[in-house]
Amino acid sequence: MSESSRTASDWVREAIEHDGAVRQGLARGLVNVRALAREIRARTSEEISYDALLGAIRRYPLERSMDRRRAARRAILKLSLRNRVAILSFRNRPDLRPVIARFVGETSQAREEMLRVATSPEMVSITFDERRMKELEARIPRSDVLRKWTELAEIKIEAMTEVEGAPGILSTITSELATNEVNIVQLSTVGPGYIILLVRERDATRAYEALSGLFPAERAEG
Repeated sequence: MSESSRTASDWVREAIEHDGAVRQGLARGLVNVRALAREIRARTSEEISYDALLGAIRRYPLERSMDRRRAARRAILKLSLRNRVAILSFRNRPDLRPVIARFVGETSQAREEMLRVATSPEMVSITFDERRMKELEARIPRSDVLRKWTELAEIKIEAMTEVEGAPGILSTITSELATNEVNIVQLSTVGPGYIILLVRERDATRAYEALSGLFPAERAEG
């Protein structure tokens, strides 16, 4: 979104959601909202007025946002990061299924490796350790390959099983990453209580730090 197309509410939402100290200070009534409006205006285009920013700050649904973040803090148990992840997607052809089965079996024997397989009638998508990309590509005809992703990182969030039915938890996670300019390549749940995010490796540290700030520090691990 270009600066000229951003509204006062956009600027205020970014300032509050990106800065935990501002968010906490507003919740406790410790932040001078007029000073905050002036500070935000200093970052914006001249078209955004001080009064518009002040009004947006006062309208910001702070309590609802804080409730979602508190719910996320209670739900998340552990956060972990893995680099060198890849995805290969290809046509779902009957003659390729034995190939997939062998690759899955070989990967299952190497317990330190990660593997996820998603299928549809038209396509198979395998998420796996990037170091085995050449090995898998050698087994799949190039004409059947639909998409290839490399240089990805996986962030695994272990949460209470109730997280899947709790409103606002996933949106809190994705909003935190979007605020920190991290694009999510893939989001999935694996069994009860596990949320898997794939991001570009170049964004991995920023994504991990953003989520570590959202969740209690003692629950995060590298």
